[in-house]
Amino acid sequence: MNHDILNLEHIIAADYDNIAGIVVMKKGKTVYERYFDGFTPEDTVHIMSVTKSIVSALIGIAIDKGFIKNPDQKVLDFFPDYTIKRGEHTIQNVTIKQLLTMTAPYKYRNEPYTKVYTSNDWTKAALDLLGGKAGITGNFMYSTVGTQILSGILVNAAGRSVVNCLTDIYGGL
Repeated sequence: MNHDILNLEHIIAADYDNIAGIVVMKKGKTVYERYFDGFTPEDTVHIMSVTKSIVSALIGIAIDKGFIKNPDQKVLDFFPDYTIKRGEHTIQNVTIKQLLTMTAPYKYRNEPYTKVYTSNDWTKAALDLLGGKAGITGNFMYSTVGTQILSGILVNAAGRSVVNCLTDIYGGL
């Protein structure tokens, strides 16, 4: 086995007990696959942080390809049919950059992600939580539901699903 791969596996075993597995693909073919700490390919694991990274990269690619003008574009530019809640005055000014940097304002203290992910329309449910009376403060607020809004932006900007965006960019998963 390649020395670099052995070194990688040693580092993972010693310092990263939160890694369940790694799959590396190149041109649609698996070039490396390994699972750790008893995990198998059949196991399901929570991967929100990985999802945030991938969606953020796709937003950058969408900007580069012209689907999105720039990160300062307003979120609601991508949801023209969204009905703003009565009395809401903040959501109109929230930008993609604020979602990416987790400085977007939300109408909660503790993220109600279960409410979003059990709804019939995840993106609308996430948008319903965006904004609030405090206004845009620029304060960091960890958010997984912001990733769902970014996903909706990709779908509406590119006219295809996030999975298809990945497929278009990488020629298949």
